[in-house]
Formats: sequence, structure tokens, C-alpha cells
Amino acid sequence: MKNKLYTCTTCLRRTSPYLLPSRRTISSKTVVTPEPKPKPSNPNKLQLSDLTPSEISYYWDTQVPNETQLSYADKFFLPSRHSPIKIWSASKFRTAPMSLDPEVAFLGRSNVGKSSVLNAIMGKEVCWTSSKPGRTREMNAFGIGGTKGGESKIVLLDMPGYGKASRAEWGVEIMKYLQGRKQLRRAFLLIDSLHGMKQQDRDLLSLFRRYAIPHQIILSKVDKVLGKKKKQVKTGASAANVAALRSLLQELKPIVQPIDGRIEGPGALGEILTCSAATPTGPGQALGVSALRWAILSAAGFDANVEVKDHQIPGASIADPPKQAS
Repeated sequence: MKNKLYTCTTCLRRTSPYLLPSRRTISSKTVVTPEPKPKPSNPNKLQLSDLTPSEISYYWDTQVPNETQLSYADKFFLPSRHSPIKIWSASKFRTAPMSLDPEVAFLGRSNVGKSSVLNAIMGKEVCWTSSKPGRTREMNAFGIGGTKGGESKIVLLDMPGYGKASRAEWGVEIMKYLQGRKQLRRAFLLIDSLHGMKQQDRDLLSLFRRYAIPHQIILSKVDKVLGKKKKQVKTGASAANVAALRSLLQELKPIVQPIDGRIEGPGALGEILTCSAATPTGPGQALGVSALRWAILSAAGFDANVEVKDHQIPGASIADPPKQAS
């Protein structure tokens, strides 16, 4: 008679498919390994999703959009309702197709992040982005519609950057376009939050005033102000950094809206928005983009019929965007 082989408990536990990996047997007692506890949030930081437009932007002549208006703007730009499409490209003002739809133009120095901001606004990677400056070499127009049928369309213009890797003739063509385009509602000028206002930005603001072109200032890459590193911003923004951002915005006010009577023409719109296309705050959301969407709707005239109800339940459905008033 052959002797039976003895298998130790350790080997049996390794080979048996019936023992759960989260349990181990010690002295005939079953011990359950506890689940790891979630790390508590830093109480000294403000969560990015909780930051309101009034905290990261500066409104002094205009109203701060509320939750209903921001939700309305987000729904208007949802790609599922009407996918953004590229309408046309043009390198010369005279070759730009005519259109009856309202237009808003985005301008700024090379590598300020115009294409990335536009992608965040439209909720889809439509504009070609690059880390190298000067990659946008012509005017590119993108259409956004408020309904599935394509009605209530707004045209967003991605203009070539100025400054490094740009060409002088592009600036001439851009000014021709801004002066002669009747359906242009507003020019959004992007300023890099980290580098601030440069002389070429000031020169462009002067041209806007001289030719009475409606314009507004946006600070891009605002995450660089709210935190030195991306890891710091992901966990939230400190109250000190939010206060520093507010001080920066207040310093820009006399530049974008000079009170000197000798300055020719009207200044910028009385609000400065901030955004960071690379800083998500939720599914399909980026820091400051909702307020920027609302500013576009306001410029194009699609905000007049928005009903604002203080008692509206959060997350409730919003009526389809209205047609543009004639």
C-alpha cells in the first residue's frame, strides 16, 4: 500500500481555486482584508468644480451668469445636439465666404492656446493644435448649431496668431476682416495668464478701439496662476492663489478699459474671463469654459429668451435654444 502524500496548508491555499484572494486562514479563523479608505480632500484647497465665474473671472459692467444660464450654454454647445463642423478656410479677407450667421473671432499671440480653447468650447477636437507656435496659417471658420436641424448657428473663427512665427501680412488681413465683416459680433482676445499683456496685445487693443470693433479679454492657461504644477491644480486651488488671480484681473481693468479721455474709441466689454482648456472640472467640462460659452451666446444674441428661475431644480431639462431674434 502506497503512502498518501501530505500537502501543507500553504501549498493548498496556492493551488485551490476556491479560496478568495482577500481572505487568509490563520488558526482555523477567517480574516477579511479591509477595503482601503478613500483619501480625504485637502480642506485648505477649493475644488475646481466648485469655483464660480465670480471667483475666477472679473465682472464689473456685466452680470455674472448663474447656474441656469451656464447649463443652457453647455447644452447649446453639446456635440450630440449638433456636431461642430468646419465651414471654410481663407488666407485672404476677400476670399472669406459671405454668411448671414453671427460670427465671433478668437485672436491672440502665437501659442496662446486659441485652438485648444475652441476645442474645449465645441466639446470636440476640431481645431488642429500644436506645441509649436504659428501653426494656424489661415482663418478657419467652425459652425455650431443649437438644434439637431442645424438652426440657430453661430460661427466661431480661429484666426492666425501674431507675434513669434507669424507674418506681417496676416495682421493686415485680420484687420481687414474685422473692419469689413458686418456679421462679426465680437472679437475675443486671448492673453496668456503666465506671460501677461505684451506690447503687441496693447497695440491690437488700440486698433480695436480706433475702429470701434467690439471686443473682450480672456485669460487662457489660468491653471498656471492657480498652481505651479498640474498635480497641484488637480487637487484644487488654494485661497491665496485664487486671490492672486483676482488681483491680476483687477490690474488688467484699466488697460482693457482705459479711462483716459484721450484714448480713441470704446474699450473692451466690462468683464474679463479666464479659462484653462487643459484643466478638466467634470465630464466634458474644462475650467471656465461654461462662462465663455455663455459670453459667446450673449455676443451672438442668443441669450435674450433664456428664462431664469431661481427655484428651478438643478439638473432639470432646459428648453431648446431659441432662434436668433430678427
